[in-house]
Amino acid sequence: MARMITDRRWFGVLVSGALLALATTAPVFAQDAAATAAETDADADMATLQPEGVITPEAQAVLDRMQASFNGIKRYQVTAEITRDEVLPFGYKLQHNESARMWVDAPKLLRLEVNGDIKNRTYVYDGSQLTMSAPDLNVYATTPAPSTIGELVQRLLDAGVEMPLIDLLYQGNAGSLTDDVRVGLVVDESMVDGVATDHLAFRQPNVDWQLWVEKGAQALPRKLLITTRYEVGDPQYQAVLHWDLTPRMNAKSFVFVPASGATKIPFHTELFARGGDQ
Repeated sequence: MARMITDRRWFGVLVSGALLALATTAPVFAQDAAATAAETDADADMATLQPEGVITPEAQAVLDRMQASFNGIKRYQVTAEITRDEVLPFGYKLQHNESARMWVDAPKLLRLEVNGDIKNRTYVYDGSQLTMSAPDLNVYATTPAPSTIGELVQRLLDAGVEMPLIDLLYQGNAGSLTDDVRVGLVVDESMVDGVATDHLAFRQPNVDWQLWVEKGAQALPRKLLITTRYEVGDPQYQAVLHWDLTPRMNAKSFVFVPASGATKIPFHTELFARGGDQ
């Protein structure tokens, strides 16, 4: 997803500088020799980073495996448990919770349901139109849309439409994590909800982000953490992902049926250029 983090395009990274937060030296009072060795290895990795920036071969290999896994799946369901910080005046910080569940039957079918503290939304794409509904308000809007998920996601990103997991779709269709990334490395191995993962870390001018990618044949992302630096409170966004590669869904899953009494309202974002250019 080459277009993501600062404006919720979490894979569009313009990274500069060095990953200083990870370049810590081994503690004087190390708990054991293994811990000291791990710290030393991390320092050695950081020492290889040049001012112009580097993605270590180990980190690039993990990203390549993840891209291959994305390219290899066409039908799936992914659930994300999301937390996001809201910074209030005087530095007060609130954490909001959100659950997003997405069904995909590439290249033309998508359904996304979002339930959270801030809003509840449903998005349905059937290969020709996109419908967004707000159940709490009992309203919905429909617009003509491009003919594939990849094109749809690109148009949504260009239009600045905010939709959870949209970046994940971009990565699965056209993205590249390495575009303009200058610094990245593998921190260590880690367990996420009982799944063995590779823990990666990256830095860009205003954002630090970390990614946990499943080890093994299905190298899918299992966790994402984004920290916005230089803002009061260093707000964070975190998503823990659960994958189902044999989902139960059919054609009806991607048909939008308005709730009783729902009101149709205008869709204010143009996904096609004026004059019919698609």
